[in-house]
Order: sequence, then C-alpha cells, then structure tokens
Amino acid sequence: MGRWFNRSRKRDDEPPREATSSGPVIEITVTQGGRSTTETVGGPVAFGLQYHAYHEQYGATDTRTLEAGSRYAQELMRGNDVAEAVAVYQEIVGLRSSALGPEHPDTLRSKHSLAFALWQRGSHAEAERVQRDVYAARRRVLGDEDAETLRSGNNLGWLLIELGRLDEAEPLLRRVADGMARTLGRDDADTLTCQLKLAGIQHLQGRSQQAERALRDVVKRMTRTLGPISPVSLQARSNLLVVLLDNGRAAEAVDAARTLADDAGCALSNTDGVRLHAQHSLARALDGVGRRAEAIRLLADTLPDSERGRGADHPATLEMRTLFALLLVEQGDPRAGREARAALAACERVHGPTHPHTEKARALVRLTR
Repeated sequence: MGRWFNRSRKRDDEPPREATSSGPVIEITVTQGGRSTTETVGGPVAFGLQYHAYHEQYGATDTRTLEAGSRYAQELMRGNDVAEAVAVYQEIVGLRSSALGPEHPDTLRSKHSLAFALWQRGSHAEAERVQRDVYAARRRVLGDEDAETLRSGNNLGWLLIELGRLDEAEPLLRRVADGMARTLGRDDADTLTCQLKLAGIQHLQGRSQQAERALRDVVKRMTRTLGPISPVSLQARSNLLVVLLDNGRAAEAVDAARTLADDAGCALSNTDGVRLHAQHSLARALDGVGRRAEAIRLLADTLPDSERGRGADHPATLEMRTLFALLLVEQGDPRAGREARAALAACERVHGPTHPHTEKARALVRLTR
C-alpha cells in the first residue's frame, strides 16, 4: 500500500523526510591518559547534550528543556535511531502532560510525533491508540472543523489504511475530506491529499472506475494549484498510473508514465521512490502495448537505482525484479534463468517461502528449466 499512501510533509513537530537540520555544534573536552583534547560534535549527540544541559540548568518541565527534547527526538528519527526517539518522545509526552495537561496543544503535538515514531518502530497497535487519543482530544478541545483536528483525523485514516482496515478508514477520511474542503478550501494541499487516500481505498476495494474518475479530478486540481512537479502532485500522478494500468489503459499510461518520469527526473533524484515507481509503471505500460524489449531495457537501467535508493530487499525493488524476470522469460532472453532465481531467492528471504510473491517467482524459475 505504500505506493498509494506516501504522505507529504508531516505536521506538528515530526521530522521532514530528509535530514535538513542545522542544529547545535558543541565543543567537548575529552581527558584520557592525562591529556585533554577538544572535539566538535553535531547531530544527535549535540542535540542530546543540549537537552541534558537544559534539563540540569532550567529543570525538567521548563519550556526550553521540553523544546530541546523534542528537537533531540526529531534528530534521532532523522538518524534512524527510532528506538531511542520513542523513549525520548515518551519522556517528553509525560513531562508535558504533567506540566501543561494531557490535552494542551504542545502535549498533543508530542503525542502525534510519538505515534509516528511508534509506527516506524513497528508498534502499530500502540501507534494507532496514541493517534486515536490525539484525534479525540483535538475534537473535544478544538472542535470537529478545526484544521489541526482534521489533520489528526487524516493521519489516523492513514494508519488504518496501512493496517488494512479500509472499511474503517473510508468513512473517517470522507468526513475529514468534507471538513477540510469547508475549513481549508477545496484545493488546499491537505484536502487534496485526503481525497487521494480516498481514491486509493476505492481502487483497493475493486472500484477502479470510481478511483480513476476521482484521481483524474485530484490530479487536475493538484496540478493547477500546486504545480505539476510538487511532491504531492507527482505522487498523485503516480497513483493514477496504477489505476490506468489496472483498468487496461496501457496506451494512455505509456504517455502519462513517460511524462511523469521526465518531470520527476527534473525534480527528484534517480533513486527517489516516485521516480522509480514512474519508471516501473512505464515498463508495465510498454509491455502492455507490445514494446517488451523497451520495457526490459528500462527495467535493466532502473533496477540498480532502486537497489541503491530503496534497498535490494525493499518490497518495491522485489516487485520490479520479479517483473524484470517475467519479461525476460516471456521474451526468451538468456538472462531469464539467472534473474528468476535471483528474484526467488530475494522473495524467500524477505517474504518467506509461502508468500504469493514468492510463489510467483518460483513459477518463473520453473518456466526457465
């Protein structure tokens, strides 16, 4: 589901996707064997030192200490030290709850970030509980139509989608999308992103014609309001490609995918997930209109970028590798056996021996014998 529901820049005090911090740089003196040396440290170490220094200087519940703790947790998330970030966020939530109250805006912002960190750690049930608490508290304090309440509902809907609970997510997101249209405007980025999720639910539930109509409208309004190469516009266009291909519109998808790949190439790196997905969709579309050799060349060029950007064992990389092997088998290419075995080994390692993706790769290996 990740290709459908990648979110845009997060709200509250969550970190952005990329490490863009320009935090403290601290000089520390290290004494060893009677000799003292001065070292300069930055990143999470510097943020942690600042947080603990403020803790001692101002006290645990001082606003400056709590803000420093939040920045420290953000930096830990940027550095992928998720377990430690969860511990710091839990500490900050506890301190803010006792000092400011459990429903104070700052407490709720920290709880929102804690939910995201818990999700990244794999504690999905706990993440849902915390995010549900934030949404309920904001409804009580701010009302159903407040922008922050609606964004909390949007985030809860995203969690429910990722948990596969589409029947719960759809009515919530429909209510949130309607509220956002009234409060933020029909063409606001958050409104459009919420509507993008709703179209994704329609597609996942087999209502692909409805999903296509909804996505065409969202893409049109995103392109007009945000521009064609904004991150959310590119994501929406990528999602529309999925529906076009699944609805048998390969010829239209070829042109759309090539344009998207070119636009993403101008705005994003070769290893960005949206650009890689556009290339993957273009390969599928080319094969759908009988241009299999072009599709094979495209995948051969794109697979190394996916391995570098997403990792060799990322599900999207495995999906691309399996498609590459399938096209080679259908083309009768001598590389087919090697690539099919590589796809099978990776799927067995990541998904296990009985997963449907593994079975698909295993069938390809049998075809090459």
